[in-house]
Amino acid sequence: MNPETDKIRERARELLQAEQVACVIGYKRGTEAYRSTPAFVTKAEDCGELIFDCTCTQNLANYLRKREGKTAVVVKGCDARAVAVLCNENQLKREDLHIIGVPCAGLVDTDKLAAAEGVRLADVTEVAIEGAQVVVKMGEEEVRLASDDVLRDECLGCQAPTPIVSDELVGDEIPPRDEAKFSELSDKIDAMSPGERAAFFEEQFGKCIRCFACVKGCPMCYCTTCFAIQDKPQYLTRMVGLDENRMFHLGRAMHLAGRCVGCGACDRACPVGIPLRALNSKLAAETKDLFSVVAGLDCEQKAPLIEFLPGDTEEALDKA
Repeated sequence: MNPETDKIRERARELLQAEQVACVIGYKRGTEAYRSTPAFVTKAEDCGELIFDCTCTQNLANYLRKREGKTAVVVKGCDARAVAVLCNENQLKREDLHIIGVPCAGLVDTDKLAAAEGVRLADVTEVAIEGAQVVVKMGEEEVRLASDDVLRDECLGCQAPTPIVSDELVGDEIPPRDEAKFSELSDKIDAMSPGERAAFFEEQFGKCIRCFACVKGCPMCYCTTCFAIQDKPQYLTRMVGLDENRMFHLGRAMHLAGRCVGCGACDRACPVGIPLRALNSKLAAETKDLFSVVAGLDCEQKAPLIEFLPGDTEEALDKA
Protein backbone atom coordinates (compact mmCIF):
# COMPACT_ATOMS: atom_id res chain seq x y z
CA MET A 1 0.00 0.00 0.00
CA ASN A 2 1.37 3.45 -0.91
CA PRO A 3 1.26 6.57 1.33
CA GLU A 4 -1.16 8.35 -1.03
CA THR A 5 -3.74 5.60 -0.65
CA ASP A 6 -3.41 5.64 3.15
CA LYS A 7 -3.87 9.42 3.26
CA ILE A 8 -6.86 9.38 0.90
CA ARG A 9 -8.59 6.75 3.03
CA GLU A 10 -7.87 8.72 6.20
CA ARG A 11 -9.17 12.02 4.83
CA ALA A 12 -12.23 10.41 3.22
CA ARG A 13 -13.12 8.79 6.53
CA GLU A 14 -12.70 12.08 8.40
CA LEU A 15 -14.82 14.03 5.92
CA LEU A 16 -17.66 11.52 6.01
CA GLN A 17 -17.61 11.10 9.79
CA ALA A 18 -17.75 14.88 10.25
CA GLU A 19 -20.57 15.04 7.65
CA GLN A 20 -18.61 17.65 5.72
CA VAL A 21 -19.41 15.82 2.48
CA ALA A 22 -22.20 13.50 1.39
CA CYS A 23 -20.00 11.35 -0.86
CA VAL A 24 -16.36 10.74 -1.70
CA ILE A 25 -15.63 9.90 -5.33
CA GLY A 26 -12.33 8.11 -5.81
CA TYR A 27 -10.96 4.84 -7.13
CA LYS A 28 -11.10 1.21 -6.05
CA ARG A 29 -9.50 -1.94 -7.43
CA GLY A 30 -11.14 -3.27 -10.57
CA THR A 31 -11.72 -6.85 -11.64
CA GLU A 32 -8.02 -7.21 -12.45
CA ALA A 33 -4.99 -6.02 -10.50
CA TYR A 34 -3.94 -3.76 -13.39
CA ARG A 35 -7.28 -1.92 -13.53
CA SER A 36 -9.21 0.42 -11.26
CA THR A 37 -12.82 1.59 -11.31
CA PRO A 38 -14.59 4.68 -9.91
CA ALA A 39 -15.73 4.36 -6.29
CA PHE A 40 -18.63 6.27 -4.74
CA VAL A 41 -18.23 6.06 -0.97
CA THR A 42 -20.98 7.39 1.31
CA LYS A 43 -20.12 5.53 4.55
CA ALA A 44 -16.95 6.02 6.59
CA GLU A 45 -16.59 2.27 7.12
CA ASP A 46 -16.27 1.74 3.36
CA CYS A 47 -13.27 4.05 2.89
CA GLY A 48 -10.89 1.11 3.10
CA GLU A 49 -11.70 0.21 -0.49
CA LEU A 50 -10.24 3.46 -1.85
CA ILE A 51 -6.91 3.31 -3.70
CA PHE A 52 -4.66 5.51 -5.80
CA ASP A 53 -1.96 4.22 -8.14
CA CYS A 54 -0.87 4.13 -11.78
CA THR A 55 -4.02 2.22 -12.81
CA CYS A 56 -6.41 5.07 -11.93
CA THR A 57 -7.11 6.19 -15.48
CA GLN A 58 -10.70 7.46 -15.32
CA ASN A 59 -11.25 11.22 -15.24
CA LEU A 60 -13.48 11.57 -12.18
CA ALA A 61 -14.59 15.08 -13.17
CA ASN A 62 -17.04 13.21 -15.39
CA TYR A 63 -19.08 12.17 -12.33
CA LEU A 64 -19.45 15.52 -10.57
CA ARG A 65 -22.29 17.25 -12.40
CA LYS A 66 -25.82 17.21 -10.95
CA ARG A 67 -24.85 15.63 -7.63
CA GLU A 68 -26.77 16.46 -4.46
CA GLY A 69 -24.85 17.68 -1.42
CA LYS A 70 -21.20 18.56 -1.11
CA THR A 71 -18.92 16.03 -2.77
CA ALA A 72 -15.28 15.17 -2.15
CA VAL A 73 -13.37 14.01 -5.20
CA VAL A 74 -9.89 12.60 -5.74
CA VAL A 75 -8.25 14.29 -8.73
CA LYS A 76 -5.10 13.86 -10.77
CA GLY A 77 -3.64 16.81 -12.68
CA CYS A 78 -5.80 16.28 -15.79
CA ASP A 79 -8.91 15.74 -13.66
CA ALA A 80 -8.24 19.02 -11.85
CA ARG A 81 -7.95 20.84 -15.18
CA ALA A 82 -11.32 19.41 -16.20
CA VAL A 83 -12.86 20.56 -12.91
CA ALA A 84 -11.48 24.06 -13.50
CA VAL A 85 -13.02 24.23 -16.99
CA LEU A 86 -16.37 22.93 -15.74
CA CYS A 87 -16.41 25.53 -12.97
CA ASN A 88 -15.58 28.27 -15.49
CA GLU A 89 -18.46 27.10 -17.68
CA ASN A 90 -20.90 27.12 -14.73
CA GLN A 91 -21.36 23.36 -14.81
CA LEU A 92 -19.94 22.97 -11.29
CA LYS A 93 -19.93 25.18 -8.22
CA ARG A 94 -16.55 25.27 -6.55
CA GLU A 95 -18.15 25.62 -3.10
CA ASP A 96 -19.94 22.27 -3.61
CA LEU A 97 -16.63 20.42 -3.98
CA HIS A 98 -13.89 19.30 -1.64
CA ILE A 99 -10.98 18.49 -3.93
CA ILE A 100 -8.32 16.01 -2.81
CA GLY A 101 -5.47 16.51 -5.25
CA VAL A 102 -2.91 13.77 -5.89
CA PRO A 103 0.26 14.44 -7.93
CA CYS A 104 0.32 11.78 -10.64
CA ALA A 105 3.48 9.95 -11.73
CA GLY A 106 1.69 8.61 -14.80
CA LEU A 107 -0.85 5.98 -15.80
CA VAL A 108 -0.05 2.55 -17.18
CA ASP A 109 -1.25 1.76 -20.70
CA THR A 110 -2.81 -1.71 -20.54
CA ASP A 111 -2.08 -2.44 -24.21
CA LYS A 112 1.60 -1.54 -23.77
CA LEU A 113 1.73 -3.59 -20.60
CA ALA A 114 0.26 -6.62 -22.36
CA ALA A 115 2.88 -6.34 -25.12
CA ALA A 116 5.83 -5.91 -22.73
CA GLU A 117 8.38 -8.71 -22.62
CA GLY A 118 7.98 -10.99 -19.63
CA VAL A 119 4.51 -9.78 -18.67
CA ARG A 120 1.63 -12.26 -18.56
CA LEU A 121 -1.37 -10.04 -18.10
CA ALA A 122 -3.58 -12.79 -16.71
CA ASP A 123 -1.07 -13.45 -13.90
CA VAL A 124 -0.49 -9.83 -12.82
CA THR A 125 -1.11 -9.28 -9.10
CA GLU A 126 0.25 -5.75 -8.70
CA VAL A 127 1.45 -2.79 -10.80
CA ALA A 128 3.31 0.16 -9.27
CA ILE A 129 5.64 3.00 -10.27
CA GLU A 130 9.02 3.21 -8.59
CA GLY A 131 11.09 6.13 -9.85
CA ALA A 132 11.62 5.72 -13.59
CA GLN A 133 10.37 2.14 -13.58
CA VAL A 134 7.04 0.35 -13.57
CA VAL A 135 7.15 -2.74 -11.37
CA VAL A 136 4.86 -5.58 -12.42
CA LYS A 137 4.36 -8.44 -9.98
CA MET A 138 3.02 -11.84 -10.97
CA GLY A 139 2.85 -13.67 -7.68
CA GLU A 140 6.44 -14.11 -6.51
CA GLU A 141 7.78 -13.11 -9.93
CA GLU A 142 8.67 -9.45 -10.68
CA VAL A 143 9.32 -7.61 -13.94
CA ARG A 144 10.71 -4.08 -14.08
CA LEU A 145 9.99 -1.95 -17.13
CA ALA A 146 11.07 1.55 -18.16
CA SER A 147 8.19 3.91 -17.40
CA ASP A 148 8.40 5.58 -20.81
CA ASP A 149 7.76 2.20 -22.44
CA VAL A 150 4.48 1.41 -20.67
CA LEU A 151 2.90 4.69 -19.55
CA ARG A 152 0.11 6.22 -21.61
CA ASP A 153 1.25 8.62 -24.32
CA GLU A 154 -0.61 11.59 -22.81
CA CYS A 155 1.25 11.06 -19.52
CA LEU A 156 4.74 11.20 -21.03
CA GLY A 157 4.54 14.94 -21.69
CA CYS A 158 1.93 15.96 -19.12
CA GLN A 159 2.18 19.66 -18.27
CA ALA A 160 0.13 19.48 -15.06
CA PRO A 161 0.92 16.24 -13.16
CA THR A 162 0.27 18.17 -9.93
CA PRO A 163 -3.37 19.35 -9.68
CA ILE A 164 -3.63 23.11 -10.20
CA VAL A 165 -6.76 23.34 -8.06
CA SER A 166 -7.35 21.47 -4.78
CA ASP A 167 -8.41 21.93 -1.16
CA GLU A 168 -5.63 19.66 -0.01
CA LEU A 169 -2.73 17.93 -1.71
CA VAL A 170 -1.75 14.34 -1.00
CA GLY A 171 1.88 13.61 -1.85
CA ASP A 172 4.81 15.63 -3.14
CA GLU A 173 4.45 17.93 -6.14
CA ILE A 174 5.63 16.58 -9.51
CA PRO A 175 7.07 19.05 -12.05
CA PRO A 176 5.75 19.30 -15.64
CA ARG A 177 7.19 16.82 -18.10
CA ASP A 178 8.62 17.24 -21.59
CA GLU A 179 5.89 18.96 -23.61
CA ALA A 180 7.40 17.68 -26.86
CA LYS A 181 6.39 14.12 -25.97
CA PHE A 182 2.79 15.19 -25.44
CA SER A 183 2.52 16.60 -28.96
CA GLU A 184 4.62 13.95 -30.73
CA LEU A 185 1.75 12.55 -32.82
CA SER A 186 0.46 16.05 -33.60
CA ASP A 187 3.95 17.01 -34.78
CA LYS A 188 3.97 14.01 -37.13
CA ILE A 189 0.60 15.11 -38.49
CA ASP A 190 1.89 18.68 -38.94
CA ALA A 191 4.79 17.33 -40.99
CA MET A 192 2.42 15.65 -43.45
CA SER A 193 1.41 17.30 -46.69
CA PRO A 194 -2.24 18.41 -46.91
CA GLY A 195 -3.03 15.34 -49.00
CA GLU A 196 -1.29 12.97 -46.60
CA ARG A 197 -3.04 14.57 -43.65
CA ALA A 198 -6.45 14.23 -45.32
CA ALA A 199 -5.74 10.60 -46.15
CA PHE A 200 -4.61 9.90 -42.58
CA PHE A 201 -7.76 11.26 -41.00
CA GLU A 202 -10.06 9.74 -43.62
CA GLU A 203 -8.56 6.35 -42.78
CA GLN A 204 -9.10 6.99 -39.07
CA PHE A 205 -12.63 8.40 -39.41
CA GLY A 206 -13.52 5.49 -41.69
CA LYS A 207 -13.07 3.13 -38.73
CA CYS A 208 -15.63 4.95 -36.57
CA ILE A 209 -18.80 3.03 -35.66
CA ARG A 210 -20.39 6.11 -34.05
CA CYS A 211 -20.83 4.39 -30.69
CA PHE A 212 -20.41 7.76 -28.90
CA ALA A 213 -18.00 6.24 -26.37
CA CYS A 214 -15.73 9.28 -26.85
CA VAL A 215 -18.64 11.57 -25.99
CA LYS A 216 -19.56 9.60 -22.87
CA GLY A 217 -15.94 9.43 -21.71
CA CYS A 218 -15.15 13.12 -22.17
CA PRO A 219 -15.85 15.39 -19.16
CA MET A 220 -16.25 18.35 -21.54
CA CYS A 221 -19.07 16.69 -23.52
CA TYR A 222 -21.95 17.58 -21.23
CA CYS A 223 -24.57 18.74 -23.74
CA THR A 224 -27.98 17.28 -22.92
CA THR A 225 -28.38 16.35 -26.59
CA CYS A 226 -25.30 16.02 -28.79
CA PHE A 227 -25.49 17.86 -32.13
CA ALA A 228 -24.78 14.51 -33.80
CA ILE A 229 -28.04 12.92 -32.63
CA GLN A 230 -30.52 15.80 -32.47
CA ASP A 231 -33.14 15.93 -35.21
CA LYS A 232 -34.56 19.47 -34.94
CA PRO A 233 -32.57 20.61 -36.81
CA GLN A 234 -30.84 17.47 -38.02
CA TYR A 235 -27.17 18.13 -38.63
CA LEU A 236 -26.22 14.53 -39.18
CA THR A 237 -28.04 11.42 -40.43
CA ARG A 238 -27.95 8.14 -38.51
CA MET A 239 -25.93 6.54 -41.31
CA VAL A 240 -22.37 5.48 -40.51
CA GLY A 241 -20.20 6.50 -43.42
CA LEU A 242 -17.07 8.54 -44.06
CA ASP A 243 -18.92 11.81 -44.73
CA GLU A 244 -21.05 11.47 -41.61
CA ASN A 245 -18.09 10.36 -39.48
CA ARG A 246 -15.96 13.24 -40.72
CA MET A 247 -18.64 15.78 -39.78
CA PHE A 248 -19.12 14.15 -36.37
CA HIS A 249 -15.44 14.16 -35.42
CA LEU A 250 -14.60 17.58 -36.85
CA GLY A 251 -17.72 19.11 -35.28
CA ARG A 252 -16.86 17.59 -31.92
CA ALA A 253 -13.26 18.75 -32.23
CA MET A 254 -14.40 22.32 -32.84
CA HIS A 255 -16.61 22.14 -29.74
CA LEU A 256 -13.55 21.07 -27.74
CA ALA A 257 -11.20 23.72 -29.14
CA GLY A 258 -9.68 25.55 -26.20
CA ARG A 259 -11.53 23.26 -23.76
CA CYS A 260 -9.83 19.88 -24.12
CA VAL A 261 -7.58 19.15 -21.12
CA GLY A 262 -5.65 16.33 -22.84
CA CYS A 263 -6.67 13.62 -20.36
CA GLY A 264 -6.90 10.98 -23.10
CA ALA A 265 -10.34 9.73 -22.00
CA CYS A 266 -11.49 9.74 -25.64
CA ASP A 267 -8.57 7.59 -26.79
CA ARG A 268 -9.09 5.14 -23.94
CA ALA A 269 -12.82 4.86 -24.66
CA CYS A 270 -12.60 4.39 -28.44
CA PRO A 271 -13.10 0.68 -29.25
CA VAL A 272 -11.53 0.98 -32.72
CA GLY A 273 -8.42 2.94 -31.74
CA ILE A 274 -8.98 6.30 -33.45
CA PRO A 275 -6.27 8.74 -32.19
CA LEU A 276 -8.76 11.41 -31.14
CA ARG A 277 -6.33 13.18 -28.81
CA ALA A 278 -4.09 13.92 -31.79
CA LEU A 279 -6.88 15.93 -33.40
CA ASN A 280 -7.91 17.64 -30.17
CA SER A 281 -4.34 18.51 -29.18
CA LYS A 282 -3.80 20.06 -32.62
CA LEU A 283 -6.72 22.44 -32.00
CA ALA A 284 -5.44 23.03 -28.46
CA ALA A 285 -2.11 24.12 -29.95
CA GLU A 286 -3.91 26.47 -32.34
CA THR A 287 -5.95 28.13 -29.56
CA LYS A 288 -2.81 28.47 -27.44
CA ASP A 289 -1.04 30.18 -30.33
CA LEU A 290 -3.95 32.50 -31.16
CA PHE A 291 -5.31 33.30 -27.71
CA SER A 292 -2.55 32.25 -25.25
CA VAL A 293 -5.04 29.92 -23.55
CA VAL A 294 -4.39 26.41 -22.24
CA ALA A 295 -7.55 24.74 -20.95
CA GLY A 296 -7.78 24.27 -17.21
CA LEU A 297 -4.48 25.88 -16.21
CA ASP A 298 -6.15 29.11 -15.13
CA CYS A 299 -9.21 28.78 -12.90
CA GLU A 300 -10.56 32.15 -14.04
CA GLN A 301 -9.91 31.98 -17.78
CA LYS A 302 -12.77 30.92 -20.05
CA ALA A 303 -12.32 29.03 -23.30
CA PRO A 304 -11.56 31.51 -26.11
CA LEU A 305 -14.37 30.40 -28.42
CA ILE A 306 -17.11 30.53 -25.78
CA GLU A 307 -17.57 34.28 -25.83
CA PHE A 308 -16.80 37.22 -28.11
CA LEU A 309 -14.68 39.96 -26.60
CA PRO A 310 -14.36 43.46 -28.08
CA GLY A 311 -10.60 43.19 -27.79
CA ASP A 312 -10.34 40.11 -30.03
CA THR A 313 -8.17 40.96 -33.02
CA GLU A 314 -9.43 40.60 -36.56
CA GLU A 315 -6.51 38.25 -37.24
CA ALA A 316 -7.60 35.93 -34.41
CA LEU A 317 -11.21 35.99 -35.57
CA ASP A 318 -10.21 35.25 -39.16
CA LYS A 319 -8.06 32.28 -38.13
CA ALA A 320 -10.42 30.89 -35.47
